[in-house]
Amino acid sequence: MRITAAFLIGLFLVAADPSDSSAGIGEISKPTISRSLSHEFGAARGSFLVPSGLISEQIMMALGIPNPDLQLASGEYLVSGCRPHSCDEKAAVIVTPRGMVMAAGLINFHCHRLFTKSGKPIRCDARPRLTLFLKQNSSRFDLKRQLKNWASHQTLIETTEIHLLPSG
Repeated sequence: MRITAAFLIGLFLVAADPSDSSAGIGEISKPTISRSLSHEFGAARGSFLVPSGLISEQIMMALGIPNPDLQLASGEYLVSGCRPHSCDEKAAVIVTPRGMVMAAGLINFHCHRLFTKSGKPIRCDARPRLTLFLKQNSSRFDLKRQLKNWASHQTLIETTEIHLLPSG
């Protein structure tokens, strides 16, 4: 019993080591990310979580239940989470230490609005896809690799699509 308790306390202390740079950082606030997403995406719309919704709002929806922030070797942070009540839908954004969005990834089921008599106004795909949003003037290869790596640890992704954001 004592050995088990000592093991558990030791395990907790190792897991909570603040010197571990991959541990959750929590320095980037949701309002900062939301403002940056709104700035980057503007009025751009898409049908990822909901038909024809603002992309920035859909990414924020999918960050609803946060995971610990991870500091990348490059100094940026990967901030991720999943959508409340639908945790198969997930998002990750790579942000600077000041919260400026560099790239975003969205695991989604691409929803479509149907105009049928069946009463089902929305249908979403059965298999998840990864949608990447990259800036034209960014280091796209590394950001893309980071987001694909994140997604591969979340679920099996068969389809990846890339949207380039306007620069400037």
